[in-house]
Amino acid sequence: MTKNQSQIAYRHLRKKFLNGTVEPGSRLSYGSIGREIGISATPVREAVGQLANEGFVKLIPQLGAVVRKLSQEEAVELYELREALETFAVRRAAERISERQLLNLEENLSRAAELVESALSTGEETTDHSISRPFHTLDLTFHGILLEAAGNRRMLKIVADSHILMRIFEADRHSFRPETLEVTLKEHRQIADAVSAHDAKAAEDAMRQHILNSLSLTLSEADKSDDDTLDWLD
Repeated sequence: MTKNQSQIAYRHLRKKFLNGTVEPGSRLSYGSIGREIGISATPVREAVGQLANEGFVKLIPQLGAVVRKLSQEEAVELYELREALETFAVRRAAERISERQLLNLEENLSRAAELVESALSTGEETTDHSISRPFHTLDLTFHGILLEAAGNRRMLKIVADSHILMRIFEADRHSFRPETLEVTLKEHRQIADAVSAHDAKAAEDAMRQHILNSLSLTLSEADKSDDDTLDWLD
C-alpha cells in the first residue's frame, strides 16, 4: 500500500511541477502534500526521495526537500538534449505515425487554436492561468504524441523530465504574451503538417527551428530584470 501511495504522491508532485505551481527554491512539506492527496507523510517522503534522485529536488540537511533552481547554463544543456532527441524522434514519427496519432495531433492543435484566439482577444500580457496552463498542457501533449509515434519509451521519459526541469526554471514567472502562444501554435502546425505528409526532413527542420526559437526566447526573457517575467512556453 505504501508503495502505491508513494507513486500517487510522485505523480502528484510531477504534475505540480509541470503546472508551474511550485516555485524554484521552495521547501516541500511532506505533511502538507500528504493532506492535499489524503495520504500520510511517509509515502510523500519516499516520492520526494525519488524526485531527488531524478534531479528535481535537493535534500538539504536541517532544511529538508527544496525544489531545485536551474541555471541558464543548465537550461541551455536541456535544450541541446531536446534538440538531439526530438529531431531524431520526429523523423521517426514522420515514418511511423498512425492515423489515430495524426487525429490526436489535429485535435491538439484545434484546442490550442481556441486558447490562442481567446488570448489574442485580450490584446495584452496577462496572468490568466485559465489560458496559459491549459496551453502548456497541450504543448506537452503535442510533443508527447510525436515521441510516442517514434516508438521509444525511454526517450519519452527523458524528454518529459527535461520539460519538468524547464517548468521549474520558469515557475516563478507567471505572465505570458498572447503572441508567444500564437508563434508556438504556428510552429506546431508546421511540424504536424510535415509529419502528416511523411516528410521526415521537413519535420526534422521544423522541430529543430522550434526548439532553437524556444531557447532564444527563454534566454532573452531570463536575462531581463527580476521585475520582468519569463515568457517561455515550450
